[in-house]
Amino acid sequence: MRRLFISVDMEGVAGVASAVSLMPTGWEYAAYRRWMTAELNAVAEAALEAGYDEIIAADGHGNGNNIDPDMLIDNVQTVRSWPRPLMQMQMVDDPSVDACAFVGYHAPAGTTDSILAHSFSGASIRSVRLNGEIASEGYVNAALAGAIGKPVVFVSGDSQTLEDARRYAPDAVLHATKQSFGFRSAVSLPPKQVCQALKEAASQAFRRPPGQPFTLQPPFKVELEMTTQVAAEVLNFLPWLKRTDAYTISAEFTSMEEVTGFIGFAIIYAPNGQLPF
Repeated sequence: MRRLFISVDMEGVAGVASAVSLMPTGWEYAAYRRWMTAELNAVAEAALEAGYDEIIAADGHGNGNNIDPDMLIDNVQTVRSWPRPLMQMQMVDDPSVDACAFVGYHAPAGTTDSILAHSFSGASIRSVRLNGEIASEGYVNAALAGAIGKPVVFVSGDSQTLEDARRYAPDAVLHATKQSFGFRSAVSLPPKQVCQALKEAASQAFRRPPGQPFTLQPPFKVELEMTTQVAAEVLNFLPWLKRTDAYTISAEFTSMEEVTGFIGFAIIYAPNGQLPF
C-alpha cells in the first residue's frame, strides 16, 4: 500500500475571499466546502493516476469538518474534527505514507496583502516563530513531516503562500490558485477551471522524484504571540513556559510532535472541553 498524505485548508482555495463564510454560519460557506473538496479531488486524482493506492486527507480548517465526504472520489480517507495530536498533519506518520501535499494553504500572519493570512488561529495567535523564523502553518507542518522523513512535494494556495512555501519545500511543485490584492480580496479563474490546472500541476509533482524532507535541528524553540495579554498570562502558569513580553510566551521542545501538540493546546484547550469552533 502506497499512500499520499494531503493536508487541506480553505483560505487558499480558488474563489474563497470572505472571512465571514469560512465558518458554517457564513452565507457562502456551502460553496466554499464544495470548492475545497473539488480541489482535494483534483489533487487526489492526479496522485492515484500517478501510482498511489490511497489518499489520506486531513481537514485542517476551522471545525475540521469542511470536506464533503459525499463529494469525494474513491480511495480517499478523511481525517475530520478536533482535537488531534498532530493537528493538520494527523496520520502523516503512517508507515505507508511516503510524501505530502498541502492544498488550499495560506501565508503566515502578518504577510502583507495576502488573502486571509494567519497562523493556526487568527482569533488566538498574532504570530508564530520556530527557532527564530516566522512560521506559517506550512512551515511547521513541513518540519513535522520532515522530522519523520516525509517530503512535501506539492503546495497550492495564493501567490504569497507559494513564496512562503519556497522556504520549506524548495523542490516541490507550487501552484497558485489565485492572486491576492489584500487581506480580504483576490482574483481567480472559476473553480472548475482552477481544478483542471491544479490536477495538471499535481500530476507533474507526483511523477517525478521527490525532493528532500524539510528538517530543522532540535531543540525546537516556539514563540507564540497571543492576541490577548490574558492568554499569555494564563499560559505562563505552566512552569515550563517563559513569558517574554505582555503577549508572547516561549518554550523549547525536543520533537516536532511536541511542538505541534503545544500549538494545538494553546488554541484549543478550554476547561469545559468545548472547542472554540
